[in-house]
Amino acid sequence: MLWQPGALACAGAPSLSTDGLIAPTPVPIGAAQFTAPFSSVTVTFDLDAEGRPFSITGTAEPRARFYALDIMPALRASRFAGSGPRTGCTLTYTPEVLGIADAPLKVLARYGVAQRARLERQIWERFAEGDCHSEKRLAPLQIAYPDWRKIERRVGDPKWTYVRYDVDTGGVPVNLATVLSSGDPALDAEAQRAVAESRYAGGPRTGCVRMWWQGPETVPVALPESPVGNPACEIDDRWERAPRLTYPRPYQSRAIEGWAALRFDVAPWGEIGAVEVIEAQPSSEFGDAAIAVLRAAKFKPLDTGLKGCVDRVSFRIRKDAGEEAAGDLLSPAD
Repeated sequence: MLWQPGALACAGAPSLSTDGLIAPTPVPIGAAQFTAPFSSVTVTFDLDAEGRPFSITGTAEPRARFYALDIMPALRASRFAGSGPRTGCTLTYTPEVLGIADAPLKVLARYGVAQRARLERQIWERFAEGDCHSEKRLAPLQIAYPDWRKIERRVGDPKWTYVRYDVDTGGVPVNLATVLSSGDPALDAEAQRAVAESRYAGGPRTGCVRMWWQGPETVPVALPESPVGNPACEIDDRWERAPRLTYPRPYQSRAIEGWAALRFDVAPWGEIGAVEVIEAQPSSEFGDAAIAVLRAAKFKPLDTGLKGCVDRVSFRIRKDAGEEAAGDLLSPAD
């Protein structure tokens, strides 16, 4: 399923160009799920001075929301150059359901990246005709890889490329060609070199396809000053069950950072309740994720309960750990 964007409008600008809009990732959907048409999804947001969306919120029925998890992350990763700053922007996405036989190859290619190349045979055969995916699997003797140092990451969106090749009787890849790519010549060249230097046993074969992808560069978010709440809540040794950060998966996939400021109360026995979001950036979904983090935690028992506690959960991509997501949990000193 695809989510097709409509017209972009902001306060004082009824029509703006959608150049720079990143499309949400195609979503698999079975025939059993499509018992009735899905509703559209509308998002509201502002644009900063660089034209990047923030303060993103969305409305969708529960059934559609499950299949629309990448709409707000993809929007945050977008950048409408020359459009910002703007307020009161809206964009409506309409669902479109396509079968494998009808979907454009570029849509299937993007779907393959999201699925980490775990694709049905009929999709591979749409990329390249041959016997490579119908005969017994080739045995890899030597697998080369692209030199990722030569390829610059793209902010908020992965780069990818699909290389078609045959394998001769000696196990050497021949007749290499880039079938589809996100348009980075350096990645295309490195991927072809890696395929050419690989070796296989069990051939010959025709119509083989190898896909390579590179994760996105981080979309950072500015942290405001630490929120102010009840000073009595600032207890050094406060956790009986410490909060554990779970990074929202769609945002982690696009390396998008965020934060949420929360207000909450604590019962004398340590349970946390009355949790509300004061503010969340760059989207309301970071507020939802922060509530889940806090509700799973517990203070140590207290003499009396606490009211009006305020703290912040920060979701950040750890630079020294590759693509790993990390975060600062309820750290007022951050």
